[in-house]
Amino acid sequence: MSFNRFYFLIIVRVVLIVLSGLLLSFFVRDDDKNMINLVLVLLLIIQTYLLIKYINKTNTELARFIIRMQAKDTAINYPEGYKKPGSLHFSLNMINKEMQEMRIENEQQSHYINAIVNNLNVGVIAFDDRGKVELLNPAACRMLNCKKFYFLNKLKADHFEFHQAIMDAVKLPQHLKKIHTDDGPMSLAFRSKLIKIGKRNIHVLSFQNIGQELDRNELDSWHKLIQVLNHEIMNSITPITTLSKTIQRYIHHDGKLKKAAELNDEIIKDIAINSDIITERGKGLIDFIEVYKNITTSPELNLTTFKIAPTIDGIQKFYQERFDEQGVKFESTISEDLQINADESLLKQMLINLVKNSLEALDCITDPFIHIKAFQPEEGNPFMKIEDNGAGIPEDEQDKIFIPFYSTKENGSGIGLSLCRQIMHLHQGSISVKSEPGIKTIFILMF
Repeated sequence: MSFNRFYFLIIVRVVLIVLSGLLLSFFVRDDDKNMINLVLVLLLIIQTYLLIKYINKTNTELARFIIRMQAKDTAINYPEGYKKPGSLHFSLNMINKEMQEMRIENEQQSHYINAIVNNLNVGVIAFDDRGKVELLNPAACRMLNCKKFYFLNKLKADHFEFHQAIMDAVKLPQHLKKIHTDDGPMSLAFRSKLIKIGKRNIHVLSFQNIGQELDRNELDSWHKLIQVLNHEIMNSITPITTLSKTIQRYIHHDGKLKKAAELNDEIIKDIAINSDIITERGKGLIDFIEVYKNITTSPELNLTTFKIAPTIDGIQKFYQERFDEQGVKFESTISEDLQINADESLLKQMLINLVKNSLEALDCITDPFIHIKAFQPEEGNPFMKIEDNGAGIPEDEQDKIFIPFYSTKENGSGIGLSLCRQIMHLHQGSISVKSEPGIKTIFILMF
């Protein structure tokens, strides 16, 4: 047991002081024992002094040890003669050794983490509420074309636009920002995280230039959109051209217009029918262009913070009659206190569209169900899942269903899911799909 030696010596000294006191009280009444009494008094004083000195020495050693530990000074070692199990110095040396090992381990971990951060191609910067920079990796310096700095005020003076983007990232954990530098514009994707270390708030911010990726995705999207537009337009133009040629044959002969008397009732009827079809397809093209204009126009958001549970209840009531007709079991798993900051009207429109798609996919399905879940993780943003056990979406179609006018349904417009993605993008969020045809399909909304 630690400090047994310390306790033993204290007890011995106290016992000696008590014995000396008893002897003094015994001889003090005898006048012939004055010399013995004087010796006993001096002995009492010396023993008391030595006891106090011994206790103070131990307390002083403990105090010095604690002060050194507070100063993270582990370069201390007590004499080998005291290295006996149970002694004070032995215990202090053991504590000191463990502190040294912990310090070495922490330094190794710190070097390991720094090596990873310094070799990332993603810019990383960490700073506190006062703007003091705690971490700045080489990738961040390369992107900003600057030397290492220690306060955000320096960044504000040299790169005001980027400084403003950092301030925005503190409020918006995820967002895209276009920054203009001497090397040209950069499209940066920002992610931020608040970490509390003691009483300090540390903002850890990462950013990456995704300009090439955006250009590649934009080009890919244009290719897909052009394919869809080409398909839709050709579906209308081809019959219009064919019918126009047919009418031309009816009213021309050898390159000249026929006279009205040369046209019989059957030909006139065919011309009228073909003209009606051309008019119908022309109107269809005009409607198609109007729809395209609508989906390429971004509505303004009316952001409010509201509970999501009543919104889901409203969707259920809206479709309850349809649920009953198809025998669909509708369930929702949502916390009563879960709140979302969004445009409630657009969110309802999106959910109505997604539930409608689920209902169409559940046609002729045994034991159909729709399950809506909404959660708020301890770390991260809220998300929703709309799950059904309908026909599903083939894997090769899943990356195309959000393209405007693309539809896997025979009479589908291909607009609904495109609008859903547009609505989520307006909310700085995303929509994705996971589908196992014939088993389940899940649409995931990340806010």
